[in-house]
Amino acid sequence: MQAIWDAVEHETEVTITELLPAIRTKRTWHVSTAKTMADRLVKKGYLTSRIRGKTCFYRPTVSREQATRKSVASHLDAVLDGAFGPLVAYLADRKGLTEKEIGQLEKLLEGGAK
Repeated sequence: MQAIWDAVEHETEVTITELLPAIRTKRTWHVSTAKTMADRLVKKGYLTSRIRGKTCFYRPTVSREQATRKSVASHLDAVLDGAFGPLVAYLADRKGLTEKEIGQLEKLLEGGAK
């Protein structure tokens, strides 16, 4: 998804071939693997695709923020049964929270931030 979001900053839609150089900076995927992943993201609703000739073009349907929220919610539900406290405790212990982050967290807990 990161590679696609980065690519569509310059183009409205991209092909797997155009994405491969960016993907390969972090993964050693072949074209078929990247295509399979993109098709799975289409099925999950993160991307749309259209075919022109023999070429498939992809475009994100969700923003980075929307995808992050969806992913975190999914993991919270799957791993922590939706509990928020253990996640916050882990993040605070692992990273430490700045005063600004503590303030943001307090606003969230009070229902004042979205």
